[in-house]
Amino acid sequence: MMLIQPRHILIYNIFTIILSAFVIFGGTQCGVNAIEYGSVHYDKKESSINYSAFDRDKTQKYADLFFNRAMKSKDEAFKKELLNEAAGQYYILSRIEPNDLDTLIQLGRIYDYDRKNNYSKSYFYRALEINKNYAPANYYFGDYYYSRKDYKKAIYYYEKAFKNGYKANYDVLIKMATIYEKLGDLLKANQYYKKAFLARKDKSEIADKIREIEDLNYKDTGYYNKRRKKDSTK
Repeated sequence: MMLIQPRHILIYNIFTIILSAFVIFGGTQCGVNAIEYGSVHYDKKESSINYSAFDRDKTQKYADLFFNRAMKSKDEAFKKELLNEAAGQYYILSRIEPNDLDTLIQLGRIYDYDRKNNYSKSYFYRALEINKNYAPANYYFGDYYYSRKDYKKAIYYYEKAFKNGYKANYDVLIKMATIYEKLGDLLKANQYYKKAFLARKDKSEIADKIREIEDLNYKDTGYYNKRRKKDSTK
């Protein structure tokens, strides 16, 4: 199913890329026409653009600069402006190297922040089509679902990130612990809280959480009562 890009996004992308091109080496015209899960489609106007003429390193520098400044900004309006600028630069990078995983992830993150769900997911899907085990792609796709409280999907992607290089990543561990606690699986929650504490022993609140969970009787929790009933019916 093809998703037609909203007019204001199309106008923004065209404007941003034209502006970026002028900053880097001159002027040009291009724009996104439509987007589809797992892939991005462009209009015919772009066929004449030689993206190899762009300075990749400079474009990467600007993209990362805008993105990092946005993440540090407390001003939401300014943050969105910076993310718009970053999106324009990452878009150019995605045309220079269509299969660059980190560029696709950054575009997915920007659209995630802007709550443009279908566009965000399309970039994450694209990255995972290229490498389904790439830890950063799985981690940030997990963040996408975590922020929307879709915890079962979030844990699926966090676990893939965990298994493929993020076993000592504090952010993955603490989020997995939190999700399992929300789902009522205190045994697994405690396991991941302990892993998170080993990764960041300066986090005294995690030690308190571990003691709190261990003071509970797992077998008396609602989660394990349901598990026992389910097992008894098998």
